Amino acid sequence: MRLSHFISTHLDPILVDWVAFARDHVSAAEHLDEDALRDHGKLILQRIASDMHRPQDEVERQAKSEGQSLQASSSRHMPSRSHARQRERQGFDVEQMVSEYRALRATVLRLWSAASEDVHVEDLEDVIRFNEAVDQAVAESLTTFMYEVDKTRDLFLGVLGHDLRGPLSTISNCAAVLSADTAKATMVGIIGRSVSQMKALLDNLLEYTSDRFGATLTISPVPLQMDVFVRDTLDEIRAIHPARVLELHAQGNMRGEWDARRLHQAVSNLVFNALKYGHTDQPIRIGLDGSEPDTMVLTVHNQGRAIPAHLLNHVFEPLVRADAEPDSPDPSAGANLGLGLYVVRQTATAHGGTVTVTSEDPSTCFELRLPRVSCAL
Repeated sequence: MRLSHFISTHLDPILVDWVAFARDHVSAAEHLDEDALRDHGKLILQRIASDMHRPQDEVERQAKSEGQSLQASSSRHMPSRSHARQRERQGFDVEQMVSEYRALRATVLRLWSAASEDVHVEDLEDVIRFNEAVDQAVAESLTTFMYEVDKTRDLFLGVLGHDLRGPLSTISNCAAVLSADTAKATMVGIIGRSVSQMKALLDNLLEYTSDRFGATLTISPVPLQMDVFVRDTLDEIRAIHPARVLELHAQGNMRGEWDARRLHQAVSNLVFNALKYGHTDQPIRIGLDGSEPDTMVLTVHNQGRAIPAHLLNHVFEPLVRADAEPDSPDPSAGANLGLGLYVVRQTATAHGGTVTVTSEDPSTCFELRLPRVSCAL
């Protein structure tokens, strides 16, 4: 059987082996399900098989061996380019992504060899064409992957500068109040907490880069009265958005042990996200439910345009950004630009909890569930 025909008719067993390789050998793939691991694999294989059917002269052969196929498309929607963007978002490094292609190449040739009863001279040409097509896909993926890495770095610096404006505005506003000699004690406290928030934002940079290298977010739980803690956090946010209404509703036992700094980041990020995407004439409702003996549930609810269903799985990814592709989150639709919701997810995980989102017109609700007593890792 010709190799191109074999690939077209054996996509499923090839992809099964490919997924197994990623799950066993790529650390970034451990948290991904089968659909995420398959990703664009089927489309990549179909394009390779199609390329092998196409006539090719020596000039094209040479260009392809250098990753510069004359027939290659520069479209962002090429499977190899889409695959690179997706893997970069999922936390793969460049070596892990390239290893997938190495495994794909080996899997196809191994299964094809096992299925072939005899060898023909055309088979050598098929192997050459196959390797050329894979090399072209690798070159396309590498170019896109490195572009995304560079864009992520530049975007992060822009987001950091943007996120620092909030606490700086608080300091500026409170300083103006102090200059009028009113509410000094309260304002001084808010200034101090805002400075701590600025430091926490810079700490996020170190934590994010550490996470990319496999480090684990650590927590230092202390006894907290959750409703008092959240009320103080909301007071800071009101100093920045005095015209917005923040409603806090609490019920049940509010006592527990959590990391105060991490929790402050998580609550602030959820409320700022709701302020950003909620209707300005509608209140943001923050709920605390301590009625469960071992769990504290915090919800943040805003009225506004719903997050499209196909974006819900992306809102907690780091450095989510607007993109022309359907599979890329759109910040204007409710996905957070930067590290805000990513930090919320990391904080929930570090405490042994979870964070989820539901969104249907005309409202969106984030739910953070934390064990009442969290153990430091």
